[in-house]
Amino acid sequence: MNDTSIHFPNFFEQPVLEADLEGKPVELSGIVLRALAVAADDFLGPQNADTPCTDRWESHRYRVIQQQGILFIRIDENPQACGLTVPGLHSGAQYAVGSDGMLLRRLRDGEHDSTWKPPDAGPGIPVPSSEVGRSFEPPDGSVPLPFSLESRQDAGT
Repeated sequence: MNDTSIHFPNFFEQPVLEADLEGKPVELSGIVLRALAVAADDFLGPQNADTPCTDRWESHRYRVIQQQGILFIRIDENPQACGLTVPGLHSGAQYAVGSDGMLLRRLRDGEHDSTWKPPDAGPGIPVPSSEVGRSFEPPDGSVPLPFSLESRQDAGT
């Protein structure tokens, strides 16, 4: 179920087409609807009357990108749906679902993505070992820095 050969697309690099335009018909294929249900059920669990607002399917936003027979789904909490102003920490996830409804990959916010490779920052500038851990003097010697004063006051006794 966690096929790390599958790489998630960037869900936010293109403008999104809103599917909740009032008065306008929206058509979803059964494949898309099933993939959304698989992802939402896995992420948010079974729904009933006692499900807290922040865990309800309708309290989330869903982005779907279909590429090469895989439906990529991004789920994010919609805090306004529950009268909140900001979403909870790690309140989203990404899913890859096959067109047959099989869950191929899941990555919850905050989980380590072993497929992510940081961009190369270049060669950098090496720090001489003589400078590692060295305390620096005040810039011109005229005004001591507050943390380097000899007579420090503490909470005392």
